[in-house]
Amino acid sequence: MMVLAWFPGDSVLLLATALLAGGLALGHRAGGLRLALLCSAGLLSAGAAPWLRHAMPDFLLPDHPLSRLMGADFAWAFALALLFLGLVGQLLHEPLATKLHAHWPADRQEAWQRLNHRLGLVLGGGLSICASWMILTLTLPLGFLANQIPAAQPQQDPFSQRWAARLYRDGAALGLTPVARWLDPVPSDFYTAAEVAGLVYQNCSTNNLMHIRQFRSRLLGYPGLVDSAHHPRVAQLAHVWTTNTFFMGLHHRTNLHQLLVNPQLKAAWTDPDLSAQIAQVDLLDLRNYLQTGQSAQYAPHTLALQGRAPLLGSWRLDASQTLAQFKSRYPKMNAAERTALEHYFQELAADLALSFSDGTCYLEGRTFPERALGQTATAQRENVSPRDFLPVIPESASGRQIQLLAQGAWEKKPGGSFKTHWKWGMANSPVSLQMFPDRLLLTVESLRGEKYVFQRPRL
Repeated sequence: MMVLAWFPGDSVLLLATALLAGGLALGHRAGGLRLALLCSAGLLSAGAAPWLRHAMPDFLLPDHPLSRLMGADFAWAFALALLFLGLVGQLLHEPLATKLHAHWPADRQEAWQRLNHRLGLVLGGGLSICASWMILTLTLPLGFLANQIPAAQPQQDPFSQRWAARLYRDGAALGLTPVARWLDPVPSDFYTAAEVAGLVYQNCSTNNLMHIRQFRSRLLGYPGLVDSAHHPRVAQLAHVWTTNTFFMGLHHRTNLHQLLVNPQLKAAWTDPDLSAQIAQVDLLDLRNYLQTGQSAQYAPHTLALQGRAPLLGSWRLDASQTLAQFKSRYPKMNAAERTALEHYFQELAADLALSFSDGTCYLEGRTFPERALGQTATAQRENVSPRDFLPVIPESASGRQIQLLAQGAWEKKPGGSFKTHWKWGMANSPVSLQMFPDRLLLTVESLRGEKYVFQRPRL
């Protein structure tokens, strides 16, 4: 069933056919009364499983953090409850059958035997249909997630995962997934979260490093994720570097089961503070934002209606506009100095990002000047005096890793400006921010009031 594919939906139909044949054979052999007890056990187990799932010990479950979320505990609870109640039903069968037959004449016993046989066939067929439905239901979460995260070498996935992925594809082709979700053991937002995970997986598996960085900026710049994105555990997972085993797993399209047992992911998943932050994220809005670059929840008019600041989200350094600010501030630069400064800002802008949550702002990049670029002029030129200032370019930081450089709480000031305070490296400075229609002007007050211009990233 897992190798051959004759037509869309074939695996589901083959499974249903096999179960139907088995159910009819069981009904023919066991009779209606025995199967009625088994069906009753199944219904009681399905009703009890949601209550018993939380009592399932961890050693029964797959060794990854999503096992309970994907319903593995529900499956075990159902199976164990069915086993127990099924055994109880079989123990009750003989006393019930004896009591029914004890006072019946021969003709009524013959009629009962015929009815019991026919009832067995009907219940066997019905039981096989219910079994098919339950299998589709229990494999739906894993199958959906596996199809969102198609590995480079799917043959290395566990058989159960490949089977679940195949059943989901064929069930969807036959339009059966809405029926399977009637008894779905996972939260309703699991599937949206799986779609977000699929977008992350597929966008990080490209060989285009620039695309990966742009997607990373879009993901971590989503206003609802800004605080979570700078949590140390998420920073480890999202760090684009060859030593990050989780990122390299995404990049090489590692199999799902290997990603799920990654120690960094496990640590992040079990962190209560991080879980509380991510639980507040609107996953539907996040998915749409990743797909389109537009967020209905954080659109400017929505923020205005809520009385929230329009600067929420991510900003990137605008090299050309920042250069214009420095040209105005230091007009005595010559052509070579302007060119060197332009190259410096272009290098800085490649990775420098400014992000705002509702209460905190974060500066991330390879470096940011720890002193004013403008220094007392030493150049011996006709129009330059010792009282003038000219930019001195810091050494290149292209070999450094991208990291969180500074962070601080921000507040709104009268007149529409914003204020924060940063400490980074050897620097310590108040920072003021002024919003314009499509730009953000940042003034580092302790660094001679030098100004940097940020713009929304091109998504």
